Amino acid sequence: MEKVHCLKRFVFLVMALGLVTTFTSCDDDDEPKPNVPALTDVVGNYAGKMQTTSVSPLAEEGEEPQGTDVSAEVTNENVSFEKFPVADLITAIMGEAAPGIIEAVGDVSYKVKYTPTFNDDKTVISMAFTPEPLILEINFPTEPTEGEGEGETPDLKVEVTIAAPEAGNFAYAGDKLAFKLQVTGVKVNNEPFELPVTTFSFDLAKAK
Repeated sequence: MEKVHCLKRFVFLVMALGLVTTFTSCDDDDEPKPNVPALTDVVGNYAGKMQTTSVSPLAEEGEEPQGTDVSAEVTNENVSFEKFPVADLITAIMGEAAPGIIEAVGDVSYKVKYTPTFNDDKTVISMAFTPEPLILEINFPTEPTEGEGEGETPDLKVEVTIAAPEAGNFAYAGDKLAFKLQVTGVKVNNEPFELPVTTFSFDLAKAK
């Protein structure tokens, strides 16, 4: 009889140990796993402001720049704009004719290739940009002149050389993306156009 009681106690002990192990395993599984930073964390949709500045400011002295609303999509390789804000640039190039040309241009898409790297403590992703030229091809009709019938449609091609003066940064704190693109040269119909170096400064936040 004593052997039977001992066997029962042994079985209960094994079952109890099994339950403890099961609960411990469940607790371990429920614990949140730490987020491991990855270079793809920069990928997403962004919105914010773009400020335009140049050696000869586009805004009058004393006027506070309001900035232009802008949105962008960041993929694994590019920062892409469906509506790149070119109004200030066209105004600087074309002067009084700018409003009609801005309307003729419509929405301008543009993308910039980048290479990401971490800073030492992985709190910031640095983005080295390699911009391609921005090409604006504009077609607009002229007023017909007497005796010439319908007006012709001239082509206006503007090639804008863009550089990245410094690397951009994505900061995990606030999911903020900041970078600058710089206009270093302009050609209108393949002829160089004198324009002060113009900088586009982007201050964007990632959409939640």
